[in-house]
Amino acid sequence: MPRLKSASGATDSQTASARNAASKPSLPLAKYAGTYSDAWYGDITIAAEREKLVMRFSHTPDLVGDMEHWQYDTFAVRWRNREIRADAFVTFALTPDGSIDSAKMKAMSPATDFSFDFQDLLLKPRHP
Repeated sequence: MPRLKSASGATDSQTASARNAASKPSLPLAKYAGTYSDAWYGDITIAAEREKLVMRFSHTPDLVGDMEHWQYDTFAVRWRNREIRADAFVTFALTPDGSIDSAKMKAMSPATDFSFDFQDLLLKPRHP
């Protein structure tokens, strides 16, 4: 099982040991793609690119990250700019019909700078 590295570089073995690596996402990857909006931040896009998901924050160009399935409907987003030590989990909530209701984020490491207030975001799919 891969080990999760925290912002400080230490292994977060408790998080990694609780992971169900055999689980699968509820939906095909393309169904998670789309534009999401947070009332405070604005738009964030998730795109399906080369059979993986990529997250982009519209107002923060450095926040472009590759998303990999972590477990169930949770993905780990790892920022391409590795100077940004704020990798995060993105967890999707589904409606009873199987569509996406919302997504929430949480920093992977408690050592992540508090200014990355991912936990305050509530990402709602923006429908055309």
